Amino acid sequence: MLRSAVSQLGPGSGDHQNVGLRVSVLGQLTVVDGAGGLLPAGELPRRARQVLAVLAARHDRIQSKDALADAVWGEDLPGNHAGALEHYVSVIRRRLQPTGGPANWFIVTRSGGYLFDTSRAALDLADLRVLVRQLNASGPDELRVHEEILELARHLPFPEDPYADWAEPVRSEVAVAAVNALLRLAASALAEDAPRSFRLATEAIELNPFLESGYHAAMTAAVAMGRPDDALRIFERCRQVLDSELGVAPSAELAMIKQSVLAGRSAVAESAPAPAPAAVVPAVNRGGERFLGRLTEIRLMVEPGTPPVVHIVGPNGSGKSAFLAELGRHTPGRIGIGDAGPAVGVLRLAWLRSVLTGLDAAPEAIEAVDRARPDQPLGQAELELIAATFDRPEQVFLAVDDARDLDAASVAELAWLSGHCPGLRIVLTYDYPSQLSGRPLAGLGTPVVMRLSPLTEQELEPLGEPGLRKLTGGIPALVAVARRPAPVASAVAMQVARQRTEWMPPLAWELLRVCAVLGDLGAAELATLTGQPVLDVLGCVDALVHAHLLRECRDGKVGHASVLVRDAVAGQVSSATVLYLRKQLAAAS
Repeated sequence: MLRSAVSQLGPGSGDHQNVGLRVSVLGQLTVVDGAGGLLPAGELPRRARQVLAVLAARHDRIQSKDALADAVWGEDLPGNHAGALEHYVSVIRRRLQPTGGPANWFIVTRSGGYLFDTSRAALDLADLRVLVRQLNASGPDELRVHEEILELARHLPFPEDPYADWAEPVRSEVAVAAVNALLRLAASALAEDAPRSFRLATEAIELNPFLESGYHAAMTAAVAMGRPDDALRIFERCRQVLDSELGVAPSAELAMIKQSVLAGRSAVAESAPAPAPAAVVPAVNRGGERFLGRLTEIRLMVEPGTPPVVHIVGPNGSGKSAFLAELGRHTPGRIGIGDAGPAVGVLRLAWLRSVLTGLDAAPEAIEAVDRARPDQPLGQAELELIAATFDRPEQVFLAVDDARDLDAASVAELAWLSGHCPGLRIVLTYDYPSQLSGRPLAGLGTPVVMRLSPLTEQELEPLGEPGLRKLTGGIPALVAVARRPAPVASAVAMQVARQRTEWMPPLAWELLRVCAVLGDLGAAELATLTGQPVLDVLGCVDALVHAHLLRECRDGKVGHASVLVRDAVAGQVSSATVLYLRKQLAAAS
């Protein structure tokens, strides 16, 4: 399956149909000949294995002898490192290609250095990189591509050199690809195969225990399987890891899932007391984090005369969930928050159950939700029981996070509650107003839409960290990890960039790559470098500026709005590509 997929990508992009030798560096180093026989790669001297590994890691560019020696020996260079490298390359050629010659050696001598030539030996790391690039234009084949990525990336590369500086970026690259594939496949499997979704999510946690989305996916799958104890165990593991390693607490969203699980267990236990009200997780003092800005929006929500329906929009990482948690701090006991992201199948009304639990609803109201069938809307009697929760003299808030995919029945239920509960205020969050086109949620109307823009320098001042606005672009998700270890910050930055561009044409990602390595550029320069029409470039520039990934400069050029995103994107661009782009830019000037 993998070979057929890669072969469709054309020459120069990992097409190895006519290559007999295959080198694998994902997991233990292995080399297989054209007949499937295992060659003695493991018997090579340790330094020879390191030379081969470094060349494989950097297969897309020539390695000078100095650069290669620096990676292999570091500060302990031998007296004649060039001669030592020639010796080890010779050993590799003799052991792995004993009957070969210069015409078919896969380690090629070029420009005074060496190159791992993937047209002469297939390399699993090169195949993986081809598949990751293919995601940008995979369309309906996205899940197939993720399956093939996962087939390759289940094992991290270069386990023999776990602390080598040259190996770390490649390990991070493979881990990010694997985690993204696991989470995407877990989400797609949730409705029809919750156990598989759970297995995939737990694999993602093992690969990256600091990424909350893995815990979210695993808890959601555990709930779908009817295993609340597993969901609570996963939450506790997340809490311990984040607290001990990063000094932060789980997000409000994850805490809400925990509260929903606890309430569900209490509701079915005959001898248990009535479930306690779910405490709204405040957005302050969570592991030292502070909620910043948004004063105008919060004031609009809590003052008298709040509109009956308010839409809070902002791209991934703009702080929508934190905004709801902060609203809860200002309206204690008067807000219930639910997450509609996992609201599919048996979890269709999970968001409503969380809302009712957060508002200390009567047991019969929660039971009405529990009795509901996933394929049928709530009836009049059930809605009246639930409406009693919102029958209060003061305003009460029903907040639905990630509301974009609410089904028609849920939207109809919200509309009924809004029309029959005068004191009820419905707050919905999602990424972009355009996402409502053709979706049931559009039926509620959009009387008030508040967009969460990036935090300003003034709003970031309380943190007392100069340069934070430039570093993060004012994106709250990046502000939260700006001072965390570099791999964590980079992974979050890449996730934000990927999710904010997933609805854009592939050209948008190419513009991010070009600006990441060349700096601020004008539309004409971008068109020349990408070979695309200026109007298409301008359309993508508008989208990227709207998503707060690019910023407009005074001279008409555009550049990255966040240093973290810029560096994360640039880290995936090879030196050969950078050199080519610089030459192209110089020629265009």
